Amino acid sequence: MASIDQIKSLASSKMGFARSNQFLVELPSNFESTGGFLGQIAGFLASGNMGGGNLNLLCASTTLPGKQILTNERRVGMEFQKVAYGYAVDDIAMSFYALNDYGTRKYFDSWRASILDENTQGVKYKSQYAKDVKIHQLRKPILNLGGDLGPLKINIGIGGDTVYSVRLKNAFPTSIGAIDLNNELDGLVQVNVQLSYTNWENTSGGQGWIQASAGFPSGLGNILG
Repeated sequence: MASIDQIKSLASSKMGFARSNQFLVELPSNFESTGGFLGQIAGFLASGNMGGGNLNLLCASTTLPGKQILTNERRVGMEFQKVAYGYAVDDIAMSFYALNDYGTRKYFDSWRASILDENTQGVKYKSQYAKDVKIHQLRKPILNLGGDLGPLKINIGIGGDTVYSVRLKNAFPTSIGAIDLNNELDGLVQVNVQLSYTNWENTSGGQGWIQASAGFPSGLGNILG
């Protein structure tokens, strides 16, 4: 049986245990944004819609996908053996916090509208609405440095990195959940969605050894992140 010191030594050599709250999702950009950078800013201010980069910050929970090998039984003499013939993947559930502009819900409403045109009763081609989505398991930074630089608040993390990443191929939302409203004083609204996809694969990381971000302390928005 392993001793506590052996477990501590192993964990230290591997830079600690993986934490379930250290993750990042990468979603496609806003489906309604037009006119380049200025058009995206104008669209955000006018409608409250937000791009995938902002939604990354609001993701409350998700799942790293699994994969099942499908098999058939084959008889060899008196024995039955399982042989592989394919694979199956499960849908991915994601939850996002909603802000008071409801940009989170509007983002997925826009994605849904790019799939189905409810006015004309038409359905788009999959190549028009299916997008790749990435999910990263992150490592907690060893050291965090922060401070104010004029009107900006700077944060630098050292030692953090992406330890495992997957790319969902041709993903799109197949379910946008209902939002429950109640009289809880501290209750937060969450938007729950389900993504279907063709397959997933391991991919390169989305976060480096050193991360830096900056924003206005007054909440005017993230500038460099």
